[in-house]
Amino acid sequence: MTRRSRALLALLLVPALAAADAPKAPTFERDVLPVLNAHCLQCHGGVHQKNGLDLRTLPAVLKGGKGGPAVVPGTPAESLLWQKLEADQMPKTDNKVSDANKKLVREWIAAGAKGAERASGATVTRAAKKPAEVARVIDTEIDSRLRAAKVPASPKADDGEFLRRAYLDIVGKPPAAPQAAAFLDSTAPDKRAKLIDALLGSEDYGRHFGERWVNVFYLTTVNQRPLPPEPFKEWYAKQLNAGRGWDAITRDVLTATGPLSESPQGAFFYYNGDMNAQFAPKILAGNVGQVYLGVQLQCAECHDHPFSAWKQTDFWNLAAFFGQSARMETVENKNTMGVKERHLEEPKPGKKPPAPLKEIAISIPNDGEARNGGKKVPAGLLDGSKLVADPTKSHRPPFADWLTARENRQFARASVNRFWAHYFGRGFVNPLNDFGDHNAPSHPALLDELADEFVASGFDLRHLVRCITLSDAYQRTSKAVPGTAKPEADALFARMAPKVLTPEQLYDALCVALELPEIGTPTDPKKKPNPKAPPPPSARSVFVAFFRGPGEADEPTELKLGVPHALKLMNDPLFNTGGKVAERVAASAKSPAEAVDALFLAVLARRPTVAERDKFAAFVGKQSVPRDAYARVVWVLLNSSEFMMAN
Repeated sequence: MTRRSRALLALLLVPALAAADAPKAPTFERDVLPVLNAHCLQCHGGVHQKNGLDLRTLPAVLKGGKGGPAVVPGTPAESLLWQKLEADQMPKTDNKVSDANKKLVREWIAAGAKGAERASGATVTRAAKKPAEVARVIDTEIDSRLRAAKVPASPKADDGEFLRRAYLDIVGKPPAAPQAAAFLDSTAPDKRAKLIDALLGSEDYGRHFGERWVNVFYLTTVNQRPLPPEPFKEWYAKQLNAGRGWDAITRDVLTATGPLSESPQGAFFYYNGDMNAQFAPKILAGNVGQVYLGVQLQCAECHDHPFSAWKQTDFWNLAAFFGQSARMETVENKNTMGVKERHLEEPKPGKKPPAPLKEIAISIPNDGEARNGGKKVPAGLLDGSKLVADPTKSHRPPFADWLTARENRQFARASVNRFWAHYFGRGFVNPLNDFGDHNAPSHPALLDELADEFVASGFDLRHLVRCITLSDAYQRTSKAVPGTAKPEADALFARMAPKVLTPEQLYDALCVALELPEIGTPTDPKKKPNPKAPPPPSARSVFVAFFRGPGEADEPTELKLGVPHALKLMNDPLFNTGGKVAERVAASAKSPAEAVDALFLAVLARRPTVAERDKFAAFVGKQSVPRDAYARVVWVLLNSSEFMMAN
């Protein structure tokens, strides 16, 4: 390249670089609403609106209250909001707005009092892209944000780290020693992509993800005696392994009807019941809003949402779709558990059938807690579109159809956010169930792009997983590098977040490492089983119950193991005698170094470093009984932080 061409290129790049580094104009949602939320919405929000002033949304701010518009765009001096803040007349409490935040509000008004640009809600009509192409989009967006924040990215994970991570994330358990050796020894340039394809083609893919998804509801239920989740998990596994779209699976869950023996997904309604397992429309409305739309709609159950634009009627509009849903079993027939719609139930012999319903509606409980108790609220869609549905038919399908429609951008965005968090330990929006103007995504353009891709693929979860796991962002090491200690580094995905194994993953990992089909106290062969008694719990379920407290939800980056758990792993003979792997290595290893290599491969899915091999081999060489020495090495590796994490 000549000197002249280099100079020309530099001139061309200057505007682009300047634009990239230019500070963004303040927006209401990103910059001003958090200030109002912290200082003003107690008096001017959903519960109280003094002088008729609502400060939760930009249209409401511009409309103002009894004193007129709160803001005059471009003119802070004429804006009532700025006048009150500048003079410390608002808020009336001692919780005054800081000078820095006052400056931010003033700059926002002076710049025109703009709101965030909204992504188009148009239906996605394009075809799905190739996973590698989407992976490049992911990396472009992630790397751009890292450069802007001057945060370095951690390098690519080595094959051993990637191998164990991919197995645990996609199928829920680490690879066995032969699988690990084959991958590590392969020189194929596309071996990572081939591994991802193989894992997604495994039956364990559906089993693992189905289990994780059912736990979203099972672990947070208020039902004191929830149904065993295994049939529901098996149902999810079959749907996922069959390649059904996430939209179709979700519709089947929300519209489940009939006995659980025929529709295991009906357990969803039992997990969203009250403490006595009676289906509760308000619990269903709140949890459906959180999980499938990512919004805290339940905060509007008793009154308008105090800090967002959700109205009390929005909450009960949704709850109305579940108002006729009830448990199928009766006093006479306790064995037929399932889901029914009351208004579609056949009347008992000799009883007059009830009059057909004229509308889909629900009455706000008159229990003294909610405002407007006794008010009848019709079913309604949260986007404000008109509902056309037959009230004499099942009420849930119209809502499920709207929820999972290609046009409902929020369903795709909330789903992608949750799936991304499954692999990265955190979502673009955190908490996952708190989308809103007050809680902007860390990477809004990328979230929208992945949501569009999810829709374009027909809500193909396997496709989305390929797109995510092929990216450099996913394949980075979890090891920090200088500069990633900045507070914003984790939210920018500068490195992979180490994720704590769930109790289910930990049990399966122990079985793989010890090369045992299951780990549990053996049954007494002399004791005759009682055919009338329910089957005993599985060894896996007993382990999971011990390592997860009742009602405790999984948090990917939080280590919740305590002293009892650590002591069990260290002292229980089930875990500290080396299992079958110690026996196999004792019978086949020709040297201490070879034995150490085999044990690391079996337990950690990688080979030891030179320093690790030398240290452990020296220990093994000093022991008189090799089999016992190998069991001790296994014990050390099982109790390491590396084994307990998906790095």
